[in-house]
Amino acid sequence: MKKPGLFARAWWSIVTMLIILLSLTVATYAWFSSNRVVDTDRVQTRSGTTSLELQVSSQGGNAFRGSQEAAMVQVNATSLTSLLPVSTADLKTFVYNPITVNDMASGFVPVENENRYYHGRVYLRAAAEGQPQGSTMALYLDESEAAGGKLATVPSGQLLHAARLGLTFGEQKTDTVIFFLSEKANNGSGQVRNTSLNGVVLEDGQVLDGSSGTVRAAKDPSVALETYTIVMNGENTVLPDKPLIYMELNKIYPVDIYFYLEGCDPDCSDVISYDSVDLHLAFYGVLTGTEGGGDR
Repeated sequence: MKKPGLFARAWWSIVTMLIILLSLTVATYAWFSSNRVVDTDRVQTRSGTTSLELQVSSQGGNAFRGSQEAAMVQVNATSLTSLLPVSTADLKTFVYNPITVNDMASGFVPVENENRYYHGRVYLRAAAEGQPQGSTMALYLDESEAAGGKLATVPSGQLLHAARLGLTFGEQKTDTVIFFLSEKANNGSGQVRNTSLNGVVLEDGQVLDGSSGTVRAAKDPSVALETYTIVMNGENTVLPDKPLIYMELNKIYPVDIYFYLEGCDPDCSDVISYDSVDLHLAFYGVLTGTEGGGDR
């Protein structure tokens, strides 16, 4: 356990209400609304002429304005009142099932115009002054009480069992992570395995990958939130094995946020009808040496 000597923290919140109904095409139909407000609390460290601050903004480039509250801008044109099950292995290509036959989803096409899931964006910057050359900021998730607690909570119901939260960092979106939001699963009667590809029903832990132009079965890439989340143990901070990304100091990073229902998840069924969920995402930054290493 190590207590970082220099860190910065920022967080944003999405308060959502999801109401899910049975669909004739895949398994579920969801209605989604969000206040799209990003709340931040910037913890800044200074020593003489050195400083480090994790900042958030709703705009990038010359319009970047770090503040304690910034609106999360919706990127796609999807109505905030509609969200349909999709499947993806990389957050780049989403596919969906346009029709079911004998209660089995067996034909899939690419999602056009991102019209079946939520896609928003904020911008982060590790604003620094007087730091050693080659320093970077290692970025993690934070579920501590100081950051607002759990990232995802459900007042009642089982919505999180089938939901996914995807993040990409940087202009090229080469740094990507997808999270499943619950370790639990629906009871047996609340699970459906109705995704069939070339006559073979997909197993648990599989999704659809359409990146090559041909839809194929792929391993579900989603990981637990704990994989990238710090742990507070008294005054000590325990860091995960690796960060979400190593951020160059004073460089603006777009963070793309995807929230969707994984249609191949057995828990994506009408059992989660009329569920609601609160999502709260917090970031924790630690000053490091050169990218990929250095003191924490």
